[in-house]
Amino acid sequence: MRITLLALALLVTTLTVLSMRGGAQTLQDLPPATAGATGPVVAELFTSQSCSSCPPAEKLFSQLAEREDVIVLEWHVDYWDRLVHGRAGAWKDPFSNPDYTARQRQYNRALRGTGGAYTPQAVINGAAETVGSRRGDIEQLLTSTPHAMAPLMISTDGAATRVEIGAFDVPLNRPAEIYQLTLLPEQSTSVPRGENRGVHLFSRNVVLDAAQIGTYSGEALSVEIETPSAEHGCAIIIQEKRGNRLGPILGASYCS
Repeated sequence: MRITLLALALLVTTLTVLSMRGGAQTLQDLPPATAGATGPVVAELFTSQSCSSCPPAEKLFSQLAEREDVIVLEWHVDYWDRLVHGRAGAWKDPFSNPDYTARQRQYNRALRGTGGAYTPQAVINGAAETVGSRRGDIEQLLTSTPHAMAPLMISTDGAATRVEIGAFDVPLNRPAEIYQLTLLPEQSTSVPRGENRGVHLFSRNVVLDAAQIGTYSGEALSVEIETPSAEHGCAIIIQEKRGNRLGPILGASYCS
C-alpha cells in the first residue's frame, strides 16, 4: 500500500508541475545556451483577424518585433474564418492557412498534450507556450534560461543567398528540419466584418509561406536559397519534429 500511495503521490506531483509549466515537453534533451551556442529567441504568435481577443496580442508582438534579440513570426490560423458574429457577419482572414492551424496543433500535442487550439497563443523557441496577450508571461519566457541554438550566418551575393549553419553543441537524437519562411514585414488591415468589424489591425512578420529546404544532423552545413523579393522578408528556422508533434527550435535567423 505504501508503494501504491508513493507512486500516486509522485504522479500527482508530476501532473502538478506539468500543469504549472503548461504541460511543456521537449523531444530533444538540449543543453543550456552558452556564449558559443546562443541565438535570438523565436516568438511565434498564432492569431486570426476574425478573433476579437487577438488585436492586443498582435500589438504586443509588433512591439517585440523591434527587439534585436527576438525573431517574431505571426501565423494566421483558419478555424475562425467560418465564425458568424451576428449582423456583423463573418470575415475570412486573407492570411489564414490550414497548414498553420496544423502547425499550432502539432505544438499543442507536444506542449499541452492535446490537439486542441486557441488564439491568441504564443510559443517561445518551440519549447513553451502561453496566451499571446500576456505580456508578463511572455517576457518571463523570453528571459528564462534558453537552450542552445545552432549558429546561423546568412549572406547574399546577387540572386543567390547562402545559409551557413554551424555545428550543434551536442549530438542530435534525430535530424531536424530546415525551413525558409517568407514574411510580410508589415501589414495594416481595417476589418470590415466579423468579430473585429471596424477594428484596425497592424501586424508584423506575417508568415506567407513555409518551405522545407533541407535537414540538419547537427554537423556544419551550407544551403543555398533564392534571395527574397524586395517586398518580402525571410527567416530561416531549424526545428525538431517527431510524427505529429513539433519540438524545440534549434536555430533561427532573419535573412537580412
